[in-house]
Parts: sequence; structure tokens; C-alpha cells
Amino acid sequence: MDAFRKLRKMYNDAGVSIYAWKQLSPSMSDEEFEYIFNVAEALGCTHTTLELPTDAAQLKRIGDFAMKKKVYAAYHTHLQGSMTAFDEAFALSKGNMANIDFGHYVAAGNVGGSPMQFLQKYHDRIASFHLKDRTTPQHCALNLAWGTGETPIREILQLVKKNKWKMPGSIELEYDIPEGSDAVREVRKCVEYCRSALTAT
Repeated sequence: MDAFRKLRKMYNDAGVSIYAWKQLSPSMSDEEFEYIFNVAEALGCTHTTLELPTDAAQLKRIGDFAMKKKVYAAYHTHLQGSMTAFDEAFALSKGNMANIDFGHYVAAGNVGGSPMQFLQKYHDRIASFHLKDRTTPQHCALNLAWGTGETPIREILQLVKKNKWKMPGSIELEYDIPEGSDAVREVRKCVEYCRSALTAT
């Protein structure tokens, strides 16, 4: 694990914390699980992420392993995101958490409730969340520049700040980059959007 500890130090020295990494698969052996969680620990992660399985036995096995290693397993959702998508995972093990994508949640149709309602209900089971600005299915589930879609990014960030919930959020740049710009410039715009939301009164 020395290589991963060196990587962690390099990032930490630059002022960056690594909170998660994604490599876990339900089909892995116990030995492979051990390796994945050891890497997460060496990097300083609070959780490792993977796509949300539908098999209860897999959910329990992963969650119980996460509890043993004291590093959460946080499940990511795409268009299957809903107010009830994580119910089984949460019920089967305290080691199971959510890595909810609020942009995909909106594009799925806010099934059962809004992103704000999801945050209010499950904030203590959210290990981290993804942000992108998407529209609802009624508006073609588009991926748009931040501030032009229907994901309540400002409201999400303000609610997390107001309640002092300790959960990291990730900027996901998935909209088409405008001509004359590049990924770095667009991510910078997203960061400024977040700063503006968090400093608004």
C-alpha cells in the first residue's frame, strides 16, 4: 500500500483530500474486496463507490464487509434514482451508503420526491453526491450548462451548508463544452457557481 500512501501524501500536501475511489465490483472475491478497501484506507477515503446492485445478497455482503473495514460502500445511481432506490441497501447494512447523483435524479423525473426531500430524509446515509444541471424527462432530460437546467444546485448546496452536513459533492462536467472554451474553464465556471450559491444570503 506504500504507493497509495505516497499518492495520498502528494495530494494532501497540495491541499486536496481524497474522499472516495471507485473500483469495487459485487463479483469480486473476498481477497479482492480486502485489497479494494485497503487501498481506500491508504488513500484516506471515507468510502468506496460502485453502481447500485439489485441483488440483496450482494448488498448485504458488501455492506457487512464495509462495516468490518470501517470504510463505507456508497452506491451510485443513474436514472434509477428515486426516493426509494436505496431502501434495500440501507436496510441490509449500516455499511451501505448513497453516492447520489442529483442531476440524474432530476433527469429520472424526481421519482417520489425532489432532491431537497431526498437530502432531508437521507442526509445521514449520504456519503457523497454528484452535481450536474439536467432537465426533467418532460424537457428531454438534457445535460446543460450550470444555471440553465432544472437541478436545484444552489438550493442543494445551501441546504447542506445550513444544516452543516459533512458530505462532499462532486462537480461532473457532462454538458457540451462551448466553442472557444475547454474543460478546465468550464469546471472553473461550475466552481464559481458553487461559491456563489454558498455565499448567497
